[in-house]
Amino acid sequence: MESEAAKNSHRTSRRYAVAQTILLCVFGVAFFLDAGPRLIASATVGIVGAVLCAIGLLLMLSALASIGGVIQIAPEPRSDGQLVTRGVYSRIRHPIYTAIVILVVGLFLRKPTVVVAMAVIVVVVFLMVKARFEEQLLVRRYPEYAAYQRRTWGLVPWPRRRPTRR
Repeated sequence: MESEAAKNSHRTSRRYAVAQTILLCVFGVAFFLDAGPRLIASATVGIVGAVLCAIGLLLMLSALASIGGVIQIAPEPRSDGQLVTRGVYSRIRHPIYTAIVILVVGLFLRKPTVVVAMAVIVVVVFLMVKARFEEQLLVRRYPEYAAYQRRTWGLVPWPRRRPTRR
């Protein structure tokens, strides 16, 4: 029988999946329907945005190829799944979330309005919170996840701090 904690994690995981779907749809609506004034009027910025969108799509495809059949929107690990650490997952723990961040930033640069900027902020903050919840579940499920966390980037690649020697 499933424990109460496991049931709560499962419910929370499903809520994250629904919320992500809704947020990305709202982002799409904001992007396509917003006719507000542009914050930046530069063809160069639009080109940078298009390049970021292409990079985000390529990263997304690479992540999907690496993760294979264990993909799902809910952060809860699949009961029949395994920890994926190959391909792009060997460097980034959340490459699909990273790809979404790159895509929404690129789309903002393509259409830099206040509404789109606010939508980007909401999506990025949501993905950061979701990734943190997902990592709690992954640490519980996979004993090797803690070591994997130490050797890979999280949501966004940052320069690594070297441990200080004493």
